[in-house]
Amino acid sequence: MPRRWDRLMSFLFIGVVALAAGCATQQELTPMQAAETPLIAKGRALFNDVKLSADGKWSCATCHPNHGHTNNKTYVGLDVVPDGDPKGRSTPTLWGAATRQAFSWAGTAPSLQANMRGIIVNRMKGPEPSPDTLVALEAYVRSLGYPPNPNLNADGTPSPAAPTAAKRGYAVFRRAGCQACHLPPTFDKKDVEDVLAGGKFKVPSLRVVSHTAPYFHDGRFATLEQAVRYMWEYQQKAGTTEKLTEGDLRDLVEFLRVL
Repeated sequence: MPRRWDRLMSFLFIGVVALAAGCATQQELTPMQAAETPLIAKGRALFNDVKLSADGKWSCATCHPNHGHTNNKTYVGLDVVPDGDPKGRSTPTLWGAATRQAFSWAGTAPSLQANMRGIIVNRMKGPEPSPDTLVALEAYVRSLGYPPNPNLNADGTPSPAAPTAAKRGYAVFRRAGCQACHLPPTFDKKDVEDVLAGGKFKVPSLRVVSHTAPYFHDGRFATLEQAVRYMWEYQQKAGTTEKLTEGDLRDLVEFLRVL
């Protein structure tokens, strides 16, 4: 019995160590937030208020936890769907919203307030929000900046602290023409684009991209490596990028991981 007990405890210890190691590889991020004003505080309370939904079960924070980030799920309306569902839309982060001009994946909302109203009324089936509610929500969302990043300079170039592979990856990023759609330092584009001949969608920011899986508007790719390879192969066939080696692709992914 003691020997079996020792073996069991050994397995448990190994499992705990492995779990801890796995958690360490994906450190939770916290956005840089503007100084809280009464209006921002009101918006934060509303953002977490389930009364904005018809059934009293959903708030903005349900899909955008951790101060407006992402729950890493794909939805049609409020129904969770498999990643890659052509009707699905992956939940984007709201961090950095102050720098954006196109809202919703299709870029159809003319403003952040219009986008939030549409989600409350059409997806959460909640009551018509008052103008004051929308003003407060917008103030809160726009207060959420990207987390401090020691690996990135203000202009979007890798800092001296960035890993060597990421610095090589930045050179690949420029050489392959990725910045044509993902312009530093926000690594997005202000308008919408034809995406893979399947319609027009907003070009998402690549900031904190290692924490925003699944990837693409419909969440079709579970990993960053899959998304990068697919996009490169598509652009290669279209003649809009150059041939990259496997090492180039690995370095490119490492650069994206530090954004």
